[in-house]
Amino acid sequence: MYFKSISAKCLLGAVLGFVMSDLHAEAQVPSQILHVTPNKCVALHQGRTCYTDAIFKINTPAIGDYCIRQSQSKQILQCWANTQSFTYTLYFGSSDSLSYELISQASHDVLAVTTIDVNWVHKVQVKKRRWRLF
Repeated sequence: MYFKSISAKCLLGAVLGFVMSDLHAEAQVPSQILHVTPNKCVALHQGRTCYTDAIFKINTPAIGDYCIRQSQSKQILQCWANTQSFTYTLYFGSSDSLSYELISQASHDVLAVTTIDVNWVHKVQVKKRRWRLF
């Protein structure tokens, strides 16, 4: 009796695991579609331009025509035709954090968004001027 309940539990666990992995494969999370490395750029002082080579890795759910564009300006950086997985290297230079979108050329829908955050080591501090007469 003990062995039957263990085998039934194992069988149920295997079936549930198979079903869950199949559901996970169909519903791909947008953060897995578009990934950028590094996603942080560090400048020495606040307000200075930060430079880095950012590598975008794209794995779309289906073969198609896709483009990467900058979110704020809607400027298209690169497009690919009839593909599902590709990489793009961007020479990033900005004093502000910027977001990038992966769009479908056919429908112009935004499939995924990623951001390169700009941080700094030293903040600019406003110095107080103390006036003394003596």
